[in-house]
Amino acid sequence: MANLTKSEEDYLESIYVIQQEKKVVRIKDIAKHLNIKLPSVTEAVKKLSQKSLTIYERYGYVQLTSKGKKHAQEVFKKHQAVFTFLTKILRVKKETALKDACLIEHNLSAETLEKLIKFIEKNN
Repeated sequence: MANLTKSEEDYLESIYVIQQEKKVVRIKDIAKHLNIKLPSVTEAVKKLSQKSLTIYERYGYVQLTSKGKKHAQEVFKKHQAVFTFLTKILRVKKETALKDACLIEHNLSAETLEKLIKFIEKNN
């Protein structure tokens, strides 16, 4: 993946998750999902647009580009794997696992992700 900040990855993942639920994504949806103020979200989405990861027109919907969707899916996959490991294997409480998965997902290598998924499949 390109060099994205943790924050940028969180925005992409949020857009991806919201898009799965609602089909269309607005700035206010992202702000609510991440518990961040609207102006901050607008600024971040503009930066992601400059990196060709989102498409956004003022007062319009936010969309992921194919490149943005690829990045978002990778972050989401990491998040899901870590969350599943924490809750199903280690029996960590859901609330704690959600927070920890968000922290860990940004630093998880492809090799570790692959082995983590195999471990979960074998032991679940």
